[in-house]
Amino acid sequence: MIDSHTHSKYSKHAIGTIEDIVVSAIKNNIKYLTITDHAPFPIDINNRLFDYELKSYFEDINNVQLKYSREITILKGLEVDFVPKYKTYTENLISNVELDFVIGSIHFIFLENKRVNIWDIANIHDKKLTSQYFLYLKELIQSNLFDTIGHPDAILRGGIDENIYCDNFYPLIELMQNTNISYELNTSGLRKSTYDIKTDKKNKGIWNFPSKSLIQILNDNNISFTIGSDAHKPSEINIGIQTILNIVKNIGIKQISYYLNRNIRNIDIDECIIKEDK
Repeated sequence: MIDSHTHSKYSKHAIGTIEDIVVSAIKNNIKYLTITDHAPFPIDINNRLFDYELKSYFEDINNVQLKYSREITILKGLEVDFVPKYKTYTENLISNVELDFVIGSIHFIFLENKRVNIWDIANIHDKKLTSQYFLYLKELIQSNLFDTIGHPDAILRGGIDENIYCDNFYPLIELMQNTNISYELNTSGLRKSTYDIKTDKKNKGIWNFPSKSLIQILNDNNISFTIGSDAHKPSEINIGIQTILNIVKNIGIKQISYYLNRNIRNIDIDECIIKEDK
């Protein structure tokens, strides 16, 4: 079992200590757990690690690695925002810390000098914004800074047609192959609402992401996949992972990846799926 996207109270909008996350992961049969709190960034500074907290953050991870080493493999990561104009800031941040895994995520898009947040789902279906989002994704992949793309299909929450999403993503597949970046299967889509453009309402219980259609194409093109619950509290660790693993296995995915010292490690998908007792 793998969960490669988790947050603690260091992210400010999440709850639970790093040890709380580890204890929950052990209870949920996770064998490979990566802690990936939101890295410092010039935008939205109060919803992430502060620069001065990085030392204690890594010390906390080191401590639980030692304490629980016989029960679980705990890996050191960060979820790092990507906005093209802050690329140098991001390069400097990553180069100055020792990590196993770096998620590159787009949470903010600037269009005509106005910031749009990806989680403001009623505002992210605009065609110009969609085009800008994919320009950001292209630069994120080309930057060679990241190991996986964090929740790249979360934009589907805004009511964008999945075929449009796939059409825009196709030109990026060759770039992913060239840079060996993974695609994240983020299971939080199972918990989140989707915006209905026609009714102007947010609905739950509707599949939004991951994109099943794109996963099939990526798998056919030998793209690797990481998986994470994107848990923001200990009780969310592992939620949705078994569901997504079973779905993508049926699509044809044979391996799931995690990262150690920024190097990819692959595990047979059957080893990640918990067999139910008959």
